[in-house]
Amino acid sequence: MSKNLSIIGAGAWGSALSIALSDNFDTIYLHTFTQEEIETLKPKHPALSVNYPGNVELTFDLSLIKQSESVLIAVPSYGFATTLDTIKPFLMPEQPVAWVTKGFDTHHQCFLHESFESILKDHPSCVVSGPSFAFEVATHKPTALTVASKDKNTRDYWAKALHTNTLRAYTNDDIIGVEVGGSVKNILAIAAGIASGLGYGANTQAALITRGLAEIIRLGKSLGANEQTFNGLSGLGDLVLTCSDDLSRNRRFGKELANNQSVEQALKNVGATVEGLNTLELVLSIAKKSQVEMPICEQVYQVTQGQTSPTEAVNHLMAREQIDE
Repeated sequence: MSKNLSIIGAGAWGSALSIALSDNFDTIYLHTFTQEEIETLKPKHPALSVNYPGNVELTFDLSLIKQSESVLIAVPSYGFATTLDTIKPFLMPEQPVAWVTKGFDTHHQCFLHESFESILKDHPSCVVSGPSFAFEVATHKPTALTVASKDKNTRDYWAKALHTNTLRAYTNDDIIGVEVGGSVKNILAIAAGIASGLGYGANTQAALITRGLAEIIRLGKSLGANEQTFNGLSGLGDLVLTCSDDLSRNRRFGKELANNQSVEQALKNVGATVEGLNTLELVLSIAKKSQVEMPICEQVYQVTQGQTSPTEAVNHLMAREQIDE
């Protein structure tokens, strides 16, 4: 078999990875959601400044999965389980499968790896995460990622497949910790965007990142994650990136809310999936069941529900009872 890769999802992230990994594979099949989408993406994804390399083939033909050495899923979290069901008939035994999706399966109210293991029982679950803006990956800016799987062969395969002159992957067996870090950081980035939109400065941002990390760690540990994971790329690394730069759609969404935009208008202005909003309610539900306090995430929820204003949310956090750090 030729050394081919199928990437399921031709959004900015899937497209960026097809560009970054083009030297590692003979052909990369970049699978679109519709046949019509193929023409709109030529010669490049509108969010990226780089044309697709010659060995990247935009396609709507899922049968090409059978001609691929491995499969990488790059779809939004709300479409994750449906995508797995769709590609399942085309997968071959022992074909490595991983996903770069961040978030939870809100339809089935569970982790993405739980959906994966339920639908694709014959394939070890594997998540790729870490601080990685699609635009920078596509333009070959040095980037480090985390590959997490309980199966050593699977994580070693993907760490090697994702290794280029500008991509470096580290391995981890704490799939829960990596998924929690990659999901909750999006909610905290909305909070950072709100603070930025209100005109608050670097002090506020540093406080949000630090106390936000504490929320991630509390939730992760309650679910069985390794605390050390959150000091790595998929925890602190991804949190700092997403909270600090306007390439983050979650941060931009928060800034729109701070400018008195409705949720609907803010989403329209961002013009892309805001994963933090998609998973917010489920994260808080999980936290409540685990008896974990997540005050920053709770205030983001209150703002998105129109139950409090952005300014009132910040004031509420500052007025909370003093505790030990």
